[in-house]
Amino acid sequence: MDRFAEIKRTILEYVEKDEDIRAVVAIGSSTRTTVKADEFSDLDLFIVTADPERWYSGEYPAKIGNVSIAFIEPTLGGGKEYRCIYEADLDVDMIVLSPEQMETAAHDGVLEWVMNRGYEVLYDTQGYGELLAQYVTHGQSKPEMSEDEFKNIVNDFYFHNIWAYKKLKRGELWSAKMCVDAYLKQRLLRMIEFYCYKTEGKDVWHDGRFIDRWADDWILSDMKKCFAHYETEDVKSALDATHQLFEKVTRRIAEAEGYAYPERAKKCAYEYLNS
Repeated sequence: MDRFAEIKRTILEYVEKDEDIRAVVAIGSSTRTTVKADEFSDLDLFIVTADPERWYSGEYPAKIGNVSIAFIEPTLGGGKEYRCIYEADLDVDMIVLSPEQMETAAHDGVLEWVMNRGYEVLYDTQGYGELLAQYVTHGQSKPEMSEDEFKNIVNDFYFHNIWAYKKLKRGELWSAKMCVDAYLKQRLLRMIEFYCYKTEGKDVWHDGRFIDRWADDWILSDMKKCFAHYETEDVKSALDATHQLFEKVTRRIAEAEGYAYPERAKKCAYEYLNS
């Protein structure tokens, strides 16, 4: 049963009467053949229109149903995303792009990144289905990382080890914790994704989705120590554990890819954390 059938039907009723709207494309779990939608899934839509403001203002979304929660955030392709919940729990994310932004997103590989696991063209007046067929290939994500990029991320990570510990020593617990449990974790995740794909051919998902399914057991085990309560000693412990896991993963990447490891950066951070 499609929880969003009525919402999609209503959207199509309106867009078919509006010449500003060029295409509506569904993406995400509702279009996937693997890890399909369940009762917790949302509806993700690309709206291509010559008049994005009617969507940003909420004028168009309000026609579709009773909006309980709504907000706007920047999104891929230089557009904005109108995110809302209809009634109690029908959450719909609408990525609103102009025709020019949609073309750019296709040429720049943005659509390939976000649609490669599936999409469904619901409405199309100007051949966007052909555009997607040309630029989007169905399949798993294939993260890549040059040696220069690898070194830069490793140095970035170790630099912010020291930065976070300085904040902790100064008593800026919030800043330290946000660095350890957010900023550093994003660098760690990037390396875990690259490692699991390059060394084992794992089907990794963006932003850590389903990581418990595709990351190695030793990574998941070590990760249990990497997140902290809002308490000084626990943040320091999580920082140390994150440092150790990051080093284990990145050294294996360096060995597998033949990359030189930034030893001075590692030594500098290690000595400061243990000073």
